[in-house]
Amino acid sequence: MNATVIARMDGVQSSVEVLEYPAVNISRRPDLAAIAYYAQQMGLRLRQLRITLNGGSAVIEPEMLQFSRGNITTNTSAGGAWGLIKRLLERRFNNESVFRTTFHGTGEIYTEPTFDHYLLTRILPGEEAIVDDGRYLASEQGVDTSLAFKKNISSLVFSKDEVVRTRISGSGWCVVQSPIPASDVLRVDLDNEELRVDGDIVLLRKGVITQQIDNATNSVIGLATSGEGLVQVFRGTGQIWLAPAEHGYSRLVDLLQAAGTNTYAKHTQTNRKKSLLEELIK
Repeated sequence: MNATVIARMDGVQSSVEVLEYPAVNISRRPDLAAIAYYAQQMGLRLRQLRITLNGGSAVIEPEMLQFSRGNITTNTSAGGAWGLIKRLLERRFNNESVFRTTFHGTGEIYTEPTFDHYLLTRILPGEEAIVDDGRYLASEQGVDTSLAFKKNISSLVFSKDEVVRTRISGSGWCVVQSPIPASDVLRVDLDNEELRVDGDIVLLRKGVITQQIDNATNSVIGLATSGEGLVQVFRGTGQIWLAPAEHGYSRLVDLLQAAGTNTYAKHTQTNRKKSLLEELIK
C-alpha cells in the first residue's frame, strides 16, 4: 500500500494511525486531468485511519469502516436500554449517530478514505475534552462521549455557535475531525489564565476551562470605535486547540467553488450550443 503514516498514538492493547496517500489518482478519467493537477498542486491528499488491535477494543462512528482483517468481532449497540435512551436524547441535539460499532480482538481496521484531516489526542483519567458536535470519529474502548451544554445565558443568547457540543471523557486515545492539517493547529496552554477568541476557530479544549461570551472591549466608546463585537472568553487551566487559518481556508474554498460553478456553467452552455448546432446540421 502506497501510503505514509503521518500520525500515530498507542493505547492499551491498541493503536491508531493516520495514513496519507501521495496523490489523487484519477488516471481513468483523462477529462478530469486539470482538476487532478490543481488538486495535486494544492496538496490535496486522501487520508484514512488504521486501527490495530492486540486483544483490545475500539469504537468508531457508523459508516466509517472500509474493511478489517484478523480475528476481530464487531458489535453495534447503543449501550443497553438506558444507553439507547441517552443516545436518542443526544441525537436530538448533535450530529452523531445513535449507534456505534465496537471492534474487539486482534487485527487491523481501516476506515473509508476521505480528504478530511484527523487530530489524535489522549484522554487522561479524570480529564475531559470538549469538541464541536460531529467531530468525534473514533476512540479506544474506555473513552466515553456525552452532551456538553452551554451553561451561561450569554453563550446561549449571543453566540452563533452550537448550543450543544460533545464531551469526551474516560481514558485512552481519541480521533476528532479537523478542517485544517494537524501542523496548522495552534495549541495554547492555560494556567489559571484567560483566552479571548474572536470567531469560531476553537477545535477542542481540555482541562478545567469555562466559556462565556463577552464584549471585545470594556467601554462603550471602545466597542463603537474598534469595530469588534462579541468574543468567546475561556478561563481556567488546560489546553485549547485553535485553527487560526480556518477563516482563510474557508474563503479560499468559497472562491474556488464559485470559480468552479462559473466554469461548469460556461462549459454546460457551450455543450448546449454545440448540441443545438449539431441538431440543425442534421
